[in-house]
Amino acid sequence: MTNRSPHLSAQPSASLVASLCHEMDQLRCRGAQVMADLGRCREERLLQRLTRELQQLQSRRQELQACASQLRRSVGLRDSLAVAFLEELTRRPLPC
Repeated sequence: MTNRSPHLSAQPSASLVASLCHEMDQLRCRGAQVMADLGRCREERLLQRLTRELQQLQSRRQELQACASQLRRSVGLRDSLAVAFLEELTRRPLPC
């Protein structure tokens, strides 16, 4: 027998949506850090690396946006408000 909360076991999608929202928040924070670093940096190789990282963050945001759209179409998902929140977060551009 496990010690899992009945709420979490009944709605694993809620945990998934929460994790995706958290990841989107981390992407936004890292994007802001990278932009600040790009503004201060003068080393060409570091500028290139930061630019690549920013592109990767943008790409991951688009992947999360696709996940949110797919979750919206899921039949068994109960918490449509959480998915709507995730969709809103993923539609917002990263700080650029």
